[in-house]
Amino acid sequence: MSTNTSTVAIIGGGISGLVCAARLSQLGLTNSVVFDTGNNGPGGRCSSRNINIAGKDHEFDHAVQFFTVSDPRFAKIVSFLHSKKAVKVWTGKIVQLKKGAEPIQVKNLQPFIGTSGMQSVPRCLSSLVRVVENNWVSSVHWDSVVKKWKVDDHGWFDYLVVAHNGKCADRLMADCGVPKIHDLLKVKFSPVLLPKTNVMQLCSLWVLLVAFPCTLGLTFDGAFVEHGDVSWLGNNTSKYSDKNCMECWTVISTKNFGAVHKVPQEHIPPSKEKEVTHLLLNGFAEVTGWNRKNRTPCFTRVQLWGAANPLNVLQGEGCVFQASHNIGICGDWLVSPCVEGAALSGLNLAEVISKHFKGERRDVGLKNHLVPNESKAIGAFPTNKSLVFKPAV
Repeated sequence: MSTNTSTVAIIGGGISGLVCAARLSQLGLTNSVVFDTGNNGPGGRCSSRNINIAGKDHEFDHAVQFFTVSDPRFAKIVSFLHSKKAVKVWTGKIVQLKKGAEPIQVKNLQPFIGTSGMQSVPRCLSSLVRVVENNWVSSVHWDSVVKKWKVDDHGWFDYLVVAHNGKCADRLMADCGVPKIHDLLKVKFSPVLLPKTNVMQLCSLWVLLVAFPCTLGLTFDGAFVEHGDVSWLGNNTSKYSDKNCMECWTVISTKNFGAVHKVPQEHIPPSKEKEVTHLLLNGFAEVTGWNRKNRTPCFTRVQLWGAANPLNVLQGEGCVFQASHNIGICGDWLVSPCVEGAALSGLNLAEVISKHFKGERRDVGLKNHLVPNESKAIGAFPTNKSLVFKPAV
């Protein structure tokens, strides 16, 4: 594949941005750079934390808990990740759980996780592209004379890709001369989809990381929970450290709980941290039967996942591109709120940009409409039995 000197700036180092950059390189546009704000490396929602507790390191997935495969294009990406030992099948038992009822195992689900936390996925993908880490892009500007994008003090680029959403993307694109793009990036926050709206909506979720000095003796490893406060329970020890007696769990709130207890994400009052921790631990105990008096946590950390999952998606081609200004958008909200959706959107946009470079001047997605998308609080999980992944021997 021949290469060219066209440059692409990708704002956002989540799965969609990383996949977009990698696919661009395959298509010959090798001069792309991904700008990511993450302090712990790229990944966006697909991230994890390694936390030292009592002198030992423990992995916690604090956003995406697992992903599934249904599209053949995504299956190729997962096959690559597996060959690089970045992903594995989670063999743990996943159930539906509600207070006072026996757990019901979820069938026909093949969950994938990273080999050392979900962060393994973006870490592997970022090895294929150039990433500028821990960098906040505060301004972009389109020059109609030279037909290039100025990105902060990083220089001029032929193409701009917005691979994130939420308030930051909304503000970034508000005054840069592409109102059609900005209109699509405007955002509202709500636990339920507001009627008659054509604005992206995101929910907010609280996430509690909790460790116990001994096993709880539960009969499952992950649970979709029917509870007023809790939507998900995940045993990170089951995923990553079966031989360790300590159990490390991720507890994710419901959308309504996230809305009721929402505060500025950057400045969470200690009193709110304490209140949310108490309520989510109570929810954990109520649906599992765990006795809070007999098994006290040895570690807790709570955080607000402000821009969690989209409640609507842009129906159409899976990406957005404005040909007159060399700018595109990719992300899971353009396909489906999940890892697969993010990856497919990145692939789609890279292919649109490649065609534009070769002379195809076509807008994509600018006239499409947002449609409701119902999914679990922690994301969608598309399944297709014919595409069950079989790792190469």
